[in-house]
Amino acid sequence: MRQVADHLIAHGLTVTSISHNRTLLDATGPVRAIEAAFGVTISDWHDPDLKRDFFGNDAQPSLPAAIAPLVVGVFGLNNHYSFHHAVVRPPSLSPRVPPGSGPAGGYTPSNLKTAYGVDSLATSGVTGSGQGIGLFELDGFNQANITKYDMQYGLILTPPAVQIVDGGPVPPLGQGQIEVELDIEVLHAFAPGAAITVFEAPNSDIGALDVFTAMVTANLGSNSTSWGSCEPQTSGAFMDSLHQTLQQAAAQGQSFFAASGDFGAFDCAGSPQPSTGLAVDNPANDPMMTGVGGTRLVLNANFTYSSESAWSNPSATPPRGTGGGLSEHFARPSWQAGPGVANSSSNGNRQVPDVALDADPATGYSVCVTTCWNSPTGQGWVVIGGTSPAAPSWAAFTALYNQYAAGGNLPKLGFANPTLYSLGSNPQLALPFHDVITGNNLNYNATVGWDYPTGWGTPQVSSLITDIVQQTASLWVRRAAGASAGGTPAAPPRHWFGAPAVQFPSSARRSSIAPSSLAGNSSSPAPFAGAGSVGAAWPARFMPDVIARLTGWLSSR
Repeated sequence: MRQVADHLIAHGLTVTSISHNRTLLDATGPVRAIEAAFGVTISDWHDPDLKRDFFGNDAQPSLPAAIAPLVVGVFGLNNHYSFHHAVVRPPSLSPRVPPGSGPAGGYTPSNLKTAYGVDSLATSGVTGSGQGIGLFELDGFNQANITKYDMQYGLILTPPAVQIVDGGPVPPLGQGQIEVELDIEVLHAFAPGAAITVFEAPNSDIGALDVFTAMVTANLGSNSTSWGSCEPQTSGAFMDSLHQTLQQAAAQGQSFFAASGDFGAFDCAGSPQPSTGLAVDNPANDPMMTGVGGTRLVLNANFTYSSESAWSNPSATPPRGTGGGLSEHFARPSWQAGPGVANSSSNGNRQVPDVALDADPATGYSVCVTTCWNSPTGQGWVVIGGTSPAAPSWAAFTALYNQYAAGGNLPKLGFANPTLYSLGSNPQLALPFHDVITGNNLNYNATVGWDYPTGWGTPQVSSLITDIVQQTASLWVRRAAGASAGGTPAAPPRHWFGAPAVQFPSSARRSSIAPSSLAGNSSSPAPFAGAGSVGAAWPARFMPDVIARLTGWLSSR
């Protein structure tokens, strides 16, 4: 890090910050100094597809051979692309036939907890108490909407903490507000006792990396993001830099969940520059992330679980559905194995998603967002779908397990993927997943076992916790969080803006630019803060029948 800083300073840049884990270095300076430091020219451009002007570099940045191996990526040389959020927004929200008992006809926290086996945990005091959950966000929220949601459903009225990164989102509240409020409310639905921290930053590559770094440094037990970009339009440098950060998260015992996207197997169909090719979403494509796909959830009249199918809607414009497919950037890690994983489409690369949850807007979540707080009861509420609420739901389930585990001196779930794939591949004491075997994601079909639309399927949460405890207690799996997560196959370089653009005349050079940021390798990351107290003792009334079965199973080994 010192060598990199010296290089920048020698070219007239000012180092403004170095991340706590010593993997990100921020610097600022005149454009001519930045051009000299990285061997590029920064000009003004126009994107005819996006119909907007932007600044950007004309070539890939380069560094002297002595320090190039220390740097994973350089960011902040352009402001072309931003991240999108995976949420099905108005006017496509309300179902024609309301499936749930919420104000707008969608599913309520009670409906969903009954469907996914959370009821027995909640009645036993397993609510996520004592656990921290982090949310990655690139916009803000109105606490009044959250409060009204909590009051409507009788939930704990605990406002989330907010950590501002890089000055936070540009005010006023934007279209991402619906995403932030949805994420918080879904967490309250499943884990009302957990302490939520919302990490907010500007919508840029630097902002995104700095938010993830802040989340890893905070070392909360479980984390979620529903923001992303399609893989072909995401730079390899960004993905590799984030992958390094997520490796630290895994080594610290953190869980990270990411929405797999809402455009089926064609993730770029919803990007600023639409494409019809097969593609997956980043960061769900990262092997250190647990990618979360989507289903259509059907309940019985008493809101108990009936059935699920992979979510897709080919009649939408563009067609919608649960994201899933094959990464072009990451190799398939060794832990990604089990029935269904090796299939006719497999090519040795990372396969997405890993698990799933309800996502069809026709069977969506009844929530209070944007304008609900100042509307009469029952008005201003909407039903939201998409894989966006599915990702924070899994973060909430993890908080439930972590609370239960803390009471028995068991480890947190941590990097979830090896455990989830082991559960899906081996016989368990209780069935942890609803195996979704019908439907598709516009290209791939749901099948028995793992599949591209839904991964291993959706959870029966109390059984899932039972099986994780079983694995830990029997020493079947001793999780190594820092184990190999797969490599990066060689790929031809892509220009950073991914599609033709018109460069302004050479006279239209930039005279000022936002700070640049470098992501580097760190052989000795700084110590990280502890995650807090261990928590309360085991809940006295937690699934006594399951405990009895588990005790009997262990004694028979």
